[in-house]
Amino acid sequence: MFQLVYASAACVPFSSEHLQLLLIKARNTNAIEKVTGMLLYHSGSFLQVLEGPPAGVDRIFAAIERDPRHHRIEVRLRQVSERREFPDWTMGFIDTSLWKLPDGMVDYRKVPEVAAAPTVAQRYLRLFHQGLCRQATRV
Repeated sequence: MFQLVYASAACVPFSSEHLQLLLIKARNTNAIEKVTGMLLYHSGSFLQVLEGPPAGVDRIFAAIERDPRHHRIEVRLRQVSERREFPDWTMGFIDTSLWKLPDGMVDYRKVPEVAAAPTVAQRYLRLFHQGLCRQATRV
């Protein structure tokens, strides 16, 4: 199992509709590649965890790097992982500027094993929630 965490900035902040379209496409692609993960968004800044087979994660990340909708892409973590942290989510999503979870989503921070012993990837997600690890959008 391979895990990658990156941060990026949208060239233009995404509307709710654009975020929904992005999620639909990401979830379809991730299902094909057998990749799971979590995407956080806050006012034009993204932090994403991708996990799965190395080749699948690499293909998805290469497409992300070519995507003209965002820039300032910085890899925060690249590691081999013993298990998936988000096994049930082809792409979990939280817009931290709204703090609204989509239907059927669980706040990963409230899962007992995450609260007790967060992994490195989960620590990055927490830092993003706290306002750190965010990439500024283009002005």
